[in-house]
Amino acid sequence: MAGSGESLSQKGISVPYLGKDYLLEVRKYRSYRKPGVMPEGNRMAVLTARTDPDAVAEALKGWYRQQAAVLVTERVEHYRKLLGEEVGAVRIKDVRSRWGSCSSKGNLNFNWRLVMAPLEVLDYVVVHELCHLKEMNHSPAFWKLVEDILPDYRKQREWLKTCRLIERF
Repeated sequence: MAGSGESLSQKGISVPYLGKDYLLEVRKYRSYRKPGVMPEGNRMAVLTARTDPDAVAEALKGWYRQQAAVLVTERVEHYRKLLGEEVGAVRIKDVRSRWGSCSSKGNLNFNWRLVMAPLEVLDYVVVHELCHLKEMNHSPAFWKLVEDILPDYRKQREWLKTCRLIERF
């Protein structure tokens, strides 16, 4: 990495990624025009020219969105094949009221905050929305489809009900 930067530890602040908490570490680099984020061991390093809380939060949010786009797309493709369904567009959204949605045209929307949750929780939301391609309701047939793919889906569903991720950022 070009140049060295001073490290600003945010005392006691942790940020989640794929169900693991990382201690936030902000590294000031005057020459950085675009901030970077990378997990390193038990730390989440934010490399940025601006270290104010808003700039750090914006850098993290952008990184989470990028990670969500890659990971959600991969998981949709994996489970789509199991269900034998075609998918329209897959979009990553910034919403506070839901984790995912499926339109009647087969378009899937997912909350970027899902990458803060454990992978099995993200998988549950992906499977849930994909099952709506076959059953556009929450009937017993819908839940049977979900259970056929993820037998322990109830555990992941409960995790989402009790987490507070949607309130962050």
